[in-house]
This record gives sequence, C-alpha cells and structure tokens, in this order.
Amino acid sequence: MDIVICTYNNAVILDRVLTGISLQKFYKNYNWSVLVVDNNCTDETADIVDKHINSGLIPNLRRIVEQKQGLTHARLCGIKNTTSEWLAFVDDDCLLSEDWIPKAIQFAGSHPNCGAFGGKVVLDWEITPSPILLKHSGKFAAYERGETSKQLNRRNYQIPGAGLVIHRTALEKSGWLDKQLLNDREGKKLSSGGDSEIVLRILNAGYELWYTPDCVLHHFIPTKRISETYLFNLMYGFGAAAPYIAAIRWNRSYYIWLLVSVLRIVKGFLQIFSCYVSASFNQNNKADTLIMWNWTKGQIHSLSTIIRMGREEHIIWLSLFQKSFIA
Repeated sequence: MDIVICTYNNAVILDRVLTGISLQKFYKNYNWSVLVVDNNCTDETADIVDKHINSGLIPNLRRIVEQKQGLTHARLCGIKNTTSEWLAFVDDDCLLSEDWIPKAIQFAGSHPNCGAFGGKVVLDWEITPSPILLKHSGKFAAYERGETSKQLNRRNYQIPGAGLVIHRTALEKSGWLDKQLLNDREGKKLSSGGDSEIVLRILNAGYELWYTPDCVLHHFIPTKRISETYLFNLMYGFGAAAPYIAAIRWNRSYYIWLLVSVLRIVKGFLQIFSCYVSASFNQNNKADTLIMWNWTKGQIHSLSTIIRMGREEHIIWLSLFQKSFIA
C-alpha cells in the first residue's frame, strides 16, 4: 500500500503526522511506503520530511514536488509516482491510530470487489468549538457510521478524503485519471467536492464502497479554522461543488438535471427565508442563515458558469456527464 500525503505549507502539523506514522505497530509484517507530495510549500516542509527520512523509522519515505497548485493536481502526482495496488490519501493534518496501516491493508485484502473505503474520523479541536461548529462537524470531515463494517450505496456514498483508501484499478476504470470535473483545494482556496467525485465515479464504474470502523484517525483542527467565518467559506465551496456532484449521480437527461438544479436553488432560498425568520427568536439561527446562504451562493456561481459556457465547451461538458450517467 502507498500512503500519499499531499501538503501545502503545513510543516508543523505534518511533522506530527509523520511522527504518528513512524509509530505504526506491526508495520514490518506488511509492504507499504509513504510519499509526501509537496505542493509548492514555502515553509520548512522539505526539512521536516528530510528529518524523518534520516530517522529511518518510516519505510520508503519520499518527497516529490508538484508545481501545479491544488489538491487534485497533487493527488494525480502522487498516483503517477506510486505503483501499489492500493493507495491511501492521508491529509497533512490527520494523525493515524497506531494500527491504521495494518488494519487498512487487512481490510483491502479481504474485500476484492471494493473500489474505495474509509474509516472513522475523529475531530481533534485545538480549542473548544462553538455549538454551531459542533452541529456542523461533518463539514470538517468528522465521520462515523457505527461499530461494524458496512457497504455504502448511492445515498450514503460519502467518504471523506481524510484517510480515503482507493484501489488503483478502480480509479483507472472510473475515468478520473483522464479527466476531473472538480479541482479541489487550491492553496488557501476552500474549493471542495473532489473526494465525492472520486468515490462516485468509482461506484459508477461498478465497484463497491465500504466503511470500516477499524481504521481510526484523528483530524486535527487548528485554532485558525475554528470559526464561523471558516465554516461559511467551507459551505460556499461545498455549494459550488454540489451541481457537479449531482450530475455524477444523475441518470437522466442533462436538461432535466439543469431544471432540477434550478429548483434546488429555489428550495435553498426558501430555507434561507425560513432561517431568517427563525433568527428573530434564536441567535444560533443567524449562523444557520449564513450557512445556507453561502451554500446557495456557491450553487448559483457554479450553475451560472455552466449555463454561460460556449457551444463547443457545452458539448464537451455534456459528453462528460453522459460518461458519468448510469445507463
């Protein structure tokens, strides 16, 4: 298994992540490696990785630089520069439990039809978050689906990118390596949806998606992200990705999808109005109103971009949809 860690100017926390990986139990019983994809870091990332390479505690640890900015480009670089049958995307702020890698390798080996799976993600807040942030902890990649493994379907397909494990052949057959609809996080820009695109396209290619509680990781949330403003920006990114994700899930005509997308925006405005009215009586609903507004604003931006496409680009766009549709 190849562990791919894409990073951008997060050296201090990356140091903790690599230290955690160096403490993995039973690692000598399995074949695995770690590749750090440096996405134009200007901090001490290179020095941190070199320190861990020199320690010799992480087998086959390497660093490579990807000059195209963005998480999608960094992930593509990681995939092209590894060879294992299974890949694990571990975020540069995720601390693996001491048996995460052995458990992941065991699960992959026992599920031959699985195209992707994820484990339990526990949030590690640097400071105590407000109630509204706790309410929306799933937007910070908190993930838990019980204490038993279960297969996911088209309704509960979500697997966070924090600890997403992928079968290389499934990814190749999904077509994602050839063309991506979404370019995920770019530097400090909170664009989103790349994880959902990957798992949905793997599901569309005929592979299974799974959740396993045995693979536990802690997602560190630093103080600078623990704010309502950060959550609002996250919601805008999720909203902007929503029309694209809906298209991958769609199984009817493009124009019906377009109509339904407009109706979803209308529904969003109705929810905003409802939250606004409720906010007169409940302080927390003011935040809910802004959350819904940013989500809807993101949807409007993406849908208007699609509608404004030129004829040729529109035809290309439509053909991409049709490849993603279920027959």
